[in-house]
Amino acid sequence: SFRSEHLQPVLLDLQHPLTPGAHDEMLFIVVHQEYELLFKLILHELDAARNALLKVDPGSAIGPLRRVGVAGELLIATLRLLETMGPEGFLKFRDPLAPASGFQSSQFREIEYIGGGGDPRHAEADYLNDDQRRTLERRMREPTMWRALCQCFEGMGMSMPSGDTAADRETRLASLAALYHDHTDPTRRILHMVCEALLDHDESILRWRHHHVLMASREIGARTGTGGSAGVAYLETTTGKRFFPELWDVRTRL
Repeated sequence: SFRSEHLQPVLLDLQHPLTPGAHDEMLFIVVHQEYELLFKLILHELDAARNALLKVDPGSAIGPLRRVGVAGELLIATLRLLETMGPEGFLKFRDPLAPASGFQSSQFREIEYIGGGGDPRHAEADYLNDDQRRTLERRMREPTMWRALCQCFEGMGMSMPSGDTAADRETRLASLAALYHDHTDPTRRILHMVCEALLDHDESILRWRHHHVLMASREIGARTGTGGSAGVAYLETTTGKRFFPELWDVRTRL
C-alpha cells in the first residue's frame, strides 16, 4: 500500500549532483527524473487505452487518453522550468554527464513504439540494460495505438483496414472523414472523442519535441550533444515525427 513515510525518503535520496559548486545541476536532475515519472504514467495510460480499443470499448479509452494529454502538457511546462537555467550554469556540470543523453530514455522509446513511430535500431543501443532491451523488443511486437484504433473501428462496423497499401489508406481516410462529418450518434461520438484525444497526444509530443529543440539551442547552441549526437541538429530531425498522420490528413478530406 502507499506509505508516504516510506516513499518520500527513497524518492528524495535519488538526487546526487556530480559537480561540486554547480548550483543548477540539482534542477537538471530533478527535471529529468520528473520526465521519467511522467513517461511511466503516460505508458500506463496508453496501455489501458490501447487495451480498451482492442476490446472494442472506446468509452473506456477516453479517460486514460485525456490523462495522457494533460501529462504531455506537463512535459512542455517542465521544459520551461529547465529554461530558467542559463548556458553558463549548464556548462559548469555538463561534461561529467557524458556520454549520457536525455534521448537515451528507454521509456520515451517505448512511447514511440506504442505510438507506431519507433525506430527498431533503438532497441539495439548499447546503453540499454537487458531488462530495457527486452521491454523494447516486447513493445515492438505489441499492437500500436493505431492498430488498436483500426481494430476498434472494424469491431464497430466501420471499414478500417490496418494494411499499408494505398487502397487501405484511402479506405481509412474515407471512414475517418465520414466519422468527422457525422458523429451525432452516441457511439460515433465516443469514437470521434477517441480520435481527437489521440491527436491531442500526438500534438503534445510534437510540441514537446519542438520546444526541446529551442531549449537545447538556448543551453548549448551548436555544440555536440552529451550522448555524442549532433545535438540541436539531431533534435531538429525529430520534430516532424507524427504517430497518427492520417488523423492529421483527414482534415484535408473534410
